[in-house]
Amino acid sequence: MANKKLWICRWCACIVFIMFCFLFCENNVFASEETQQDYDEINNQIAKDVEKYNIPGMAVIVVDQDNVLFQETCGNCDSIDTPFLIGSMSKSFTALAIMQLVEEGKIDLDSSISEYIDASEWFIDDTDYNKITIRNLLNQTSGITTYQTFGKLRRTDSYGSHVYANANYGLLGLVVEAVSGMSYEEYVTSNIFTPLGMEHSAASLEKSKENGLIDGYRNYFGIPVAGNPDYPEKITNGTWTNVPAGYLSSSVSDMGRYLQMYLNDGEGVISKESIHSMFYDYISVDDGSYYYGMGWQYSTKMFSQPMLWHAVLVENYTSNMFIIPEKDIAVVVLVNMNDYLVCNNLIGNIVNPLIGEERQELPNLYIILHLVIDAICLFLCFISIYSIAAIVQWNKKEKKSKTYVIDSICHIGIPMILLCLPLIVGTPFWVLWLFVKDLYLVLYVNTGILIVVGVYKLIFLLKEAYKKKHCIA
Repeated sequence: MANKKLWICRWCACIVFIMFCFLFCENNVFASEETQQDYDEINNQIAKDVEKYNIPGMAVIVVDQDNVLFQETCGNCDSIDTPFLIGSMSKSFTALAIMQLVEEGKIDLDSSISEYIDASEWFIDDTDYNKITIRNLLNQTSGITTYQTFGKLRRTDSYGSHVYANANYGLLGLVVEAVSGMSYEEYVTSNIFTPLGMEHSAASLEKSKENGLIDGYRNYFGIPVAGNPDYPEKITNGTWTNVPAGYLSSSVSDMGRYLQMYLNDGEGVISKESIHSMFYDYISVDDGSYYYGMGWQYSTKMFSQPMLWHAVLVENYTSNMFIIPEKDIAVVVLVNMNDYLVCNNLIGNIVNPLIGEERQELPNLYIILHLVIDAICLFLCFISIYSIAAIVQWNKKEKKSKTYVIDSICHIGIPMILLCLPLIVGTPFWVLWLFVKDLYLVLYVNTGILIVVGVYKLIFLLKEAYKKKHCIA
């Protein structure tokens, strides 16, 4: 009897266990199907947005600690292994390299950079770089400002406050080389790419092209046009951008693997403690709207949940990467176009659903904004061309006060505004040339025409005045 009861209990336990397993598996299937359905909907929307915003090619991946949850390519990107230039996401790799060397005891974060490199050729004043530490460079608190170039670097009054500057990470790249005895490319390849199996990533243009680097596109008046990046092979005097700050290349599959390393506490590439420092030993930016760590940005306010990210661009590529700590998932979006004034602001709307943010339903701002910009360009072209075409008529007609007012506006007022535009927006001329060549050409070719025609008219008026004064027929 006792054996019979025991047998019945065992069978009941087995039945309960089987039912539990069935329900558990069933719920997992439903959850998986629901998740897949969500990603299918996101995928369909991404395809629409790529066409809507005239994006040539895009690659997207979502990962958790162990799995790829979603991956997709669009447009002329036909493989998740296709490399893109990843812009300032490169800074996180440089920060990672520095932290590896810190763990080896070869670098002290709070030591002056002068202990590791001879920075005299890069700075105007020797006293400037002696006070700048490795940590200052990582947090971008060195006092070097955004548009300073190598050979003319100096520590400004902003020292101690965050000012985003590519030169900071260029200097860190030089520190990596000096301390490791390897080139930056060799170090990153040996100590980051290879251990993580990132076979489609590179730290030189030559290697990037060997890996199949996708063509990048600049936007000219709303039309994507393929072209080579202004790739800085090495740091020299006059260099602004540099490889450690913004010119690594990687595929979305490799970047997914890279972010999984962070989600898994370093996987032997770096310690959990160093990752925590990279993420959370940060400095406040814009009065606390977000924070800058070491190659990573962090915010608890800009998104619906705490987020680590870096949004970046180079001349003809745009990229975004995100880590959502509370969900242990990460997202990478790579785009092979830089539409500086329009599309880059809209890409966030593509990314939002992938990072759990609510999507904003927007009109086709790509067309609207480019039409406005193109209309302004056409208006400037009309004024300058008309000023040339009407010069013969202007010579013959009687000059009245109205004529002088119009000429003053066209040949003094408009050129002054256009020439001062970089000062107004806080961007040097050469940066406009790098990122918006179409507008640069329209603005300054037309400015030149208006000034030349204005000078001609002034000379004509002076000659006419001279003739009248001396009664010359």
